[in-house]
Amino acid sequence: MNTTTTLPLPPNLSTTASSTSHAAAAPIMSGLPKELGKCIARDVALLKKLGWKRFVAARRPRKDLADMHGINHPAKRLLLSYKNHGVPAKVTTPPWSHERIRQAIARGPHRSCREHTNFLTEEFVSMIQKGQWIILPYSAVKDWIHLRVSPPGVVPQADRRPRWIVDYSFYGINEETLPLFAEGSMQFGHTLDRILRHILLSDPSHGPVYLLKIDLSDGFYRIDTNPDDIPRLGVVFPTDEGQEPLIAFPLVLPMGWKNSPPAFTTATETIADIANDCLRRNYPVTTHLLDERAMPLDCVVEDPSGTPSPPPTIAPDPSIPPQPKPLAEVDVYVDDFIAIAQGDCSRLRQVRSTLLHSIDTVFRPNDEHDPQTRAEPVSLKKLDRGDASWNTQHTILGWNIDTTARTITLTPRRRGRLAEILDSILPHQKRIGVTRWHKVLGELRSMSIALPGCRGLFSFLQKALQTRHGHRVTLTRDVHQALRDFRWILNNLSERPTRIAELVPLLPSALGHHDASGVGAGGVWFPAQGLQPRTKPDPMPLLWRFRWPQDIASRLVTEKNPHGTISISDLELAGGLLHLDVLSQHYAVPERTILSKTDNLATLYWQRKGSTTSDKVPPHLLRLFGIHQRLHRYVPRHDYIPGDSNPLADDASRLFDLNDTDFLTHFNHTYPQQHSYHYVTPRPSLISAVILALHRKPYNVELLQDEMPALTPTGAPGAVSQVSWASTPFSKPSRTKYKSYKSSSSEFAMEHLQSTAIPSSLERLKITYGALDKRSPCWATRIHA
Repeated sequence: MNTTTTLPLPPNLSTTASSTSHAAAAPIMSGLPKELGKCIARDVALLKKLGWKRFVAARRPRKDLADMHGINHPAKRLLLSYKNHGVPAKVTTPPWSHERIRQAIARGPHRSCREHTNFLTEEFVSMIQKGQWIILPYSAVKDWIHLRVSPPGVVPQADRRPRWIVDYSFYGINEETLPLFAEGSMQFGHTLDRILRHILLSDPSHGPVYLLKIDLSDGFYRIDTNPDDIPRLGVVFPTDEGQEPLIAFPLVLPMGWKNSPPAFTTATETIADIANDCLRRNYPVTTHLLDERAMPLDCVVEDPSGTPSPPPTIAPDPSIPPQPKPLAEVDVYVDDFIAIAQGDCSRLRQVRSTLLHSIDTVFRPNDEHDPQTRAEPVSLKKLDRGDASWNTQHTILGWNIDTTARTITLTPRRRGRLAEILDSILPHQKRIGVTRWHKVLGELRSMSIALPGCRGLFSFLQKALQTRHGHRVTLTRDVHQALRDFRWILNNLSERPTRIAELVPLLPSALGHHDASGVGAGGVWFPAQGLQPRTKPDPMPLLWRFRWPQDIASRLVTEKNPHGTISISDLELAGGLLHLDVLSQHYAVPERTILSKTDNLATLYWQRKGSTTSDKVPPHLLRLFGIHQRLHRYVPRHDYIPGDSNPLADDASRLFDLNDTDFLTHFNHTYPQQHSYHYVTPRPSLISAVILALHRKPYNVELLQDEMPALTPTGAPGAVSQVSWASTPFSKPSRTKYKSYKSSSSEFAMEHLQSTAIPSSLERLKITYGALDKRSPCWATRIHA
């Protein structure tokens, strides 16, 4: 190792200058690309002259965060702390030893960097010139007491430059970092859900819904890191064998560090809050200069009142209330701002200018004192290609959203990638590499967010990882069945685009209870007013039951049959699917939220999660749940009801000693309703599919696509209560925590099961999950700066 030149900086990173010769730095730069070598030599000399803290101040002379005068926001104090002192990087572990540092340097960067050395060189030269990163020889920093190093990696991207990132988890830096940031600042997990909700709830009488997006350039690099803590975030820069090791240091928030996203989104969420506050107060703003630049590419109807949206193929859910004023909302996904609005050209320009001015209040725009290397906070490249222009069709967060058709679809690139993934796995392929399988699963999950039914197809794909042999995953018959189901979904994407109303839960249009026993399954459905029937003119409650065949009942695990292959929870899950199908056969449920309750917690968990890492009965049934939802286009909600409060479903699943006539009479007498119960039976095709699933065998998807009965004309739907949110269909139900429950004397009340009372039934749910919150107006109140 060449140690010709060293920097005798004290362990505390003294700000005093060193007297080491400037000329001695030249040998260290030999063998490096010319521009990179010049940057390193310059910084070595400047560091010797100024000392560490003054050196950092010289490389970052002006901050990107604005002074924020006139802002009244709880996060202002924290953002000003970031501006004046940088984001802290404190850890819970003692400093690294010299030996540990040398081992990390010897191990070097990840292999992907070796394939992109030219890209990394160009990228770092640019970042050094912008004052975002520095690179120093290891000999210059080896005595720094807080020095730690992590390996970088490079991620290739389709049709774009590669993206480099630091693996701060490789040596535990992320795990050891203290979470010093604003709680709740990362609200971007449900950005897409909120955007779709705004589109669905918008009032067509105010005209079309328009979208735009404004990206920030340089993202995380707009906020500084605390100078004292920078050495903890060192990065091993790739060098050739025999060259002096080089360590890169971030003067700004680095990609890959645990605290970078919450620190940065503190700024972007503040911007969104400011913009929304101005929009709600109709605060007048002047036209922004960049609005003039984006306006020519707007695709806006001059008179929105004269161009109503085309009639929907399915009538809107009657629980959606009329809106008193046009939509105007701003949301943000990390550094991508999405604005959604209705109105004429003047109002839309006002919304865009409001967002642009809000960005300027937190990230200062360029002025005459900035170097040419500093980019405007708003990405002008993306603005000029039309991203910041209003349109009813936009690519938002990787999805094509059409607000007029109210659909969300895969982009052509992602659709092509889905076909490529499925084609790359041959129908009779037996094994696949673990790393490649992880990538396949990750990409399929990312694409399934807005593809209804896909959540039910992951059980066997996940199970394959548990049965791997070495570095290979076995592709079983069930795995290939799941892949065939994905191919089926891919093939009907063009004729079956996803409607936004399939993804956003509203008030339930029907409330149902179901149960199962070792004898059979059964349940009841209570439709709300406005749910259109297929077979009867009035909204009659549905009553159903099904007796298990003997070959199923004989396989049930009991004290007398401990070696059975079917559990009571399996039968409850099977009954839940029959329950959903009964409703879909007798009422028009597409784009309607339906709420089904069970008293079995295992069943509830499987229904909510949509998958389970198992090769027993539940994965086969969950596959059918997903396919059924996709075929019938409803929004399923599942919740818990205590067994003592579930007498209707309990009777329906057990009273098989009564014939059909006596069974119906029992319900009409014991649980009277305004209309008599309509006694129905599940479809033969779905019964066959459920029986096969209980035997752990697949069923042909095509056989489930029975023709639906024609709709029965009804009168106008009755009045409904104000919309209230249930839960997001794409939350993380695996984190559900079931609270303790005590049944109340009023839990089971017949008046709650009248059709007029169904919309308010959510108020009585004792266990909720995955709540889809609006953008929180008080996330910044939990800040301690």
